Amino acid sequence: MSKTSVFTTITPLPAGITRQSVIDTYHNHLEMIDLNPLVVDRFQCKPPSYATAEELHAIWYTIKDKVSYLPGNLATGSVSYHACFHNLPTGLQTHVYAPLGLDIQAKWSVGGSLPGEPRQVAELGLRIPREGLYLREDVKMKCNVLMSGFVKKTFKESHKHLVGRLVGKAHIDSECAFVDVFGFECAGWGYAFAESWSAPFLLVRA
Repeated sequence: MSKTSVFTTITPLPAGITRQSVIDTYHNHLEMIDLNPLVVDRFQCKPPSYATAEELHAIWYTIKDKVSYLPGNLATGSVSYHACFHNLPTGLQTHVYAPLGLDIQAKWSVGGSLPGEPRQVAELGLRIPREGLYLREDVKMKCNVLMSGFVKKTFKESHKHLVGRLVGKAHIDSECAFVDVFGFECAGWGYAFAESWSAPFLLVRA
């Protein structure tokens, strides 16, 4: 018996981050995969036999995650699965097919408005910021009802780190776009900054 969960994550972006820098990060699939702290390996692959007709034209990856079966990493292992990535003008769609019937469909986008832009009409109930840009992730997850709690908790925790690191990376990209005008070197310090970036995280509609 399976259970389906639908939830949306809204993360306000600090001032100075551009919409394009976030979209560029979304469209860099390997970088998006590597932002997930659970990933230990990944490589591009052919669509699996169970891919839908639409997904046959998407870009597919085999991804391996590390997993902990007991607290304190007393028992660890790994799990491999397939995921497809489909770029959108304003973001990214992903579909993960994992073992034990775990199915995760996600849509990443960037919303909001910058100073001088018309204010977007915000959906009710999501606590979307009135000003500035924000990351949005809409997720539909289906898994075995007995595993639902564990999988959802693990998924939320890993994506909490992913969103924080994505915000940090987008901020560095924007800073580099500025300093490159003056000929300074940006490479080498971006990820150290991203690791220490503390991003606000809000989970709603669980």
